[in-house]
Amino acid sequence: MDNITHLVPVTNSQCVIKLDAFQYNYYQQSCIEIHSPDDEYLESIGYEIQTKIQEEQITQLQEQIVLLQSLCEKITQDVELPAQAIAGLGDLLFRVRGIVDRQSR
Repeated sequence: MDNITHLVPVTNSQCVIKLDAFQYNYYQQSCIEIHSPDDEYLESIGYEIQTKIQEEQITQLQEQIVLLQSLCEKITQDVELPAQAIAGLGDLLFRVRGIVDRQSR
């Protein structure tokens, strides 16, 4: 691996791994487990960032749902929505379903 820099060249006790853009993107979307050659669990990386990202997504989704609810309560007559608005509502409902499915597991 060419992206590993040893901090102390005399020993192998510490090193720095600098991620490129692709690796960082993967890190943000995944959790990494490190195992020994005998498949013994050694370390986990990424669970904290995954939890933080998921919490931010849920908060954003809750805010969008509240906004949508507020907008719908103000509608007093028949309204024809443009295709882009219908697609946005479909996306919002799809995301809600995904979060509900994940939380019910």
